[in-house]
Amino acid sequence: MKNLISVFVLLAAINISLPVVYYHIYYRTPAGHAGSEDAVAEQTDPFVQDNNNFFQNSTPDNTYTLYNLETHELEEMDLVSFLVGSAACEMPASYEMQAIKAQMIACHSYYLYCKQNGVPHDDLNLSFDERYMQKYASKERLQEYWGLSFDDNYHKFLKCADEVKNLILTCDGEVALTTYYAVSCGKTQSSDAEWGAPLDYLTIVESSADALSDNYLKVKNFTVQEMYDRFMTSFSGINLDMAAPESWIGNIVYNESGYVDTVEVNGVKILGRDFRKYFELNSSCFMIFYDDNQFSVATKGYGHGVGMSQFGANQLSQQGKNYTEILAHYFPGTQLGSI
Repeated sequence: MKNLISVFVLLAAINISLPVVYYHIYYRTPAGHAGSEDAVAEQTDPFVQDNNNFFQNSTPDNTYTLYNLETHELEEMDLVSFLVGSAACEMPASYEMQAIKAQMIACHSYYLYCKQNGVPHDDLNLSFDERYMQKYASKERLQEYWGLSFDDNYHKFLKCADEVKNLILTCDGEVALTTYYAVSCGKTQSSDAEWGAPLDYLTIVESSADALSDNYLKVKNFTVQEMYDRFMTSFSGINLDMAAPESWIGNIVYNESGYVDTVEVNGVKILGRDFRKYFELNSSCFMIFYDDNQFSVATKGYGHGVGMSQFGANQLSQQGKNYTEILAHYFPGTQLGSI
C-alpha cells in the first residue's frame, strides 16, 4: 500500500510542478492574457427545496432576501451587507482584494440568477447558516468570527463592496450563472460534465496554480467494512464479496478535466459526483487504491470544479490580475454589466 501511495504522491508532485511552470509562463505573456477568459456539508430544507419561485421578484430592488436555516425565517439585508456577508463566508480575509471583488460579483450574479431562474442543482445559495459561516454572515457574526481583526477585515470588505456593488456578470444580456468553489484539480470542469446542463461560459479553463493549495491533495482511508457499509447503504443493485474486496472497484472513467465521470463497482456504474457525496470526499477528482485490507481514496481539489476557483482567483490576483481579468478567465464569454 505504501508503494502505491508513494507512486501517487510522486505523480502528483510532477503534476504540480509542470502546471505551475506553465502557469507562470502562460499568464505572464501577452498571448496568454489575450486568450484567457464547498466542501461544506450538504443541507436540505423543505422550504428552500419547494419554494424556489418565492425568491423571484419577492423583494424590492434595493433589498436582498436569504432564508435562515437556523431560524427558518426569511431575512432581508441591503446590497452592501449582502456582498460583505457573502464574500466573507466564501473567502479568507487574507485573500487579495481583487479576488474578493471577483467573489462579490460572483455572489451577486448568482443570487440574481437564482431569483430569475430558480435555484439550480439543488444548491442552497439563497439560504445561509451563520452558525457554520455558510453562505452569509451578519456584521455581528463577523465581529464574533474575526475577533480582534474585525475592524481591519470589515473595512477591507466594505471597500471592495463599495467598488463593485453595482456590477454583475452577464451573457447575451442575461445575468450569468456564476458558480464557484474552493480549489480545482488543476482545471475547471464544464457545467455539462458535472450537471448535464451546458453553458458556454461554464467550460474548461486552466487553473494550474491551485496545486499550491494546502487542500489540493488529500488522502482518505477506509476499512473494508466501512467501504462495504457505505456502498450498501448509499447505492442499490450492488453485491459485494467480503472475501474479495480487491475486486470491488472496476474501471474509473475520467472526463477531460480529470474529474471522475463514472466508477464501476462490481459491474455497477456510479457517477463520480455521487461517489464523492456518499464517501464525503473533497472533490470528484479521485483515485482509489486497495492494499493490505484497506482502501485509500486520493483526491485533488476541493469542490465541484465548475466556474471560479477561489484559490485560483487569489493566485491570479497575486500575479497582478484585477477582478475583471479574473472573472473573464473563469467565465469566458461573459461581460461586466451594471444593475
